[in-house]
Amino acid sequence: MKPDVYAFGSALMDIQVHVEDSFFADIGIEKGNMYLTDRERQDEIIGKLLKNDLSALENPDSHLKTAAGGSAANTVYGISQLGGTTGLCGKVASDRFGDLYIRQMQDSGVLFNEKQVDSGMTGTCIVLISPDAQRTMLTCLGVSSEIAYVDIDEALLKQSRYVYLEGYLFDSDLATQTLMQVVDTARKNKVKLALTASDAFCIERHKDIFSKLIRENTDLLFANATEAKALTDTDSTEEAVKALGSLCRNIAVTNGEHGSILSFNGQTAKIAPTPVTALDTTGAGDAYAAGLLYGITHNYPVEASGNIASFFASRVVSQIGPRYSGNTQAEMKHLKF
Repeated sequence: MKPDVYAFGSALMDIQVHVEDSFFADIGIEKGNMYLTDRERQDEIIGKLLKNDLSALENPDSHLKTAAGGSAANTVYGISQLGGTTGLCGKVASDRFGDLYIRQMQDSGVLFNEKQVDSGMTGTCIVLISPDAQRTMLTCLGVSSEIAYVDIDEALLKQSRYVYLEGYLFDSDLATQTLMQVVDTARKNKVKLALTASDAFCIERHKDIFSKLIRENTDLLFANATEAKALTDTDSTEEAVKALGSLCRNIAVTNGEHGSILSFNGQTAKIAPTPVTALDTTGAGDAYAAGLLYGITHNYPVEASGNIASFFASRVVSQIGPRYSGNTQAEMKHLKF
């Protein structure tokens, strides 16, 4: 099977749970922030959430929900939901979360390298949802940041129409080295490169390498308005789009309730947001990327692909969690793009 998109990113088991405000005081963190944690700290918090009952991880009626996640994983999962073919390279450990990650990926239809390492732990992202609907995230990267080129399924990479990369990978020296090898292989085999900026703080940490990769090798760039302005040192979304358009031939800039802007080969299109009551914006950007990549790899015009992206992102934010639970393909049959 030749994938439409082969992705390379951090394999993180998302663990979502509703908690009372008192829980934040109990574990000594501020609500609404994002934290990077080490293994000992993450194990401690997971133990409190599970009350040391690991069976809750796979109980569909549990207060705690899991999803084989990570930004790139969410995107290829979404493309698969829409009817595309996808692959993912990520690294997990030989532990309960690693086993669960592989099983969920297999169930989703995404081609996933099923390599597990004996040392270390599978990366996890705990999402604590407080009564006011705020999200507090605690991420332990575990072995997810230790991807070497040997972990890549080179045959899938060479056969794909696009390879999709996370900017988050730049936070790991080894993952960065692997990413650049992936870019080299993609270029030699005429595989197009799509890059998501991932996070404005990530851009600040690695701006030079971001700029070089975008300018020299990126065929399609995804960024939200904040990330676009951080990449270009501009003050408005419109200025950022114009500046990015001079660096990369094809760009997609999302701007929440204001919709998105596509600039492909010098032609700009404004995509209206699909009306929705948002319950959880986690994964909205990943879903948008899924919709756009699905569209352009299935011969939809650029503007129609943007409308698919807007539609799919609206479905994801209409529920809790980054994975849409409805039948996307059935819903799309009633829409015109």
